[in-house]
Amino acid sequence: MFLAKISGKGQLTLPSEIRRKYNIGKASYVRIIQLEDGVKLVPVSQGGIASLKGVVKVDGEQDFEAIRKQVMEVKLEGQA
Repeated sequence: MFLAKISGKGQLTLPSEIRRKYNIGKASYVRIIQLEDGVKLVPVSQGGIASLKGVVKVDGEQDFEAIRKQVMEVKLEGQA
């Protein structure tokens, strides 16, 4: 368990062990989720869509340009 103190400006310094474990660095963001009995801090990835590479396992090569085109067509159809 870790203990952190809130500054007069409402700032919180996360312990270095926590920052290293969750790869939270300078200018990183954390999402604050309100719970019934407290709050939860969740690190937010700043890598953009590229940071999602490899999250979903697929078989073989994927043609992302074709997939993007198909999604855009469906989106445009929904607007008509």
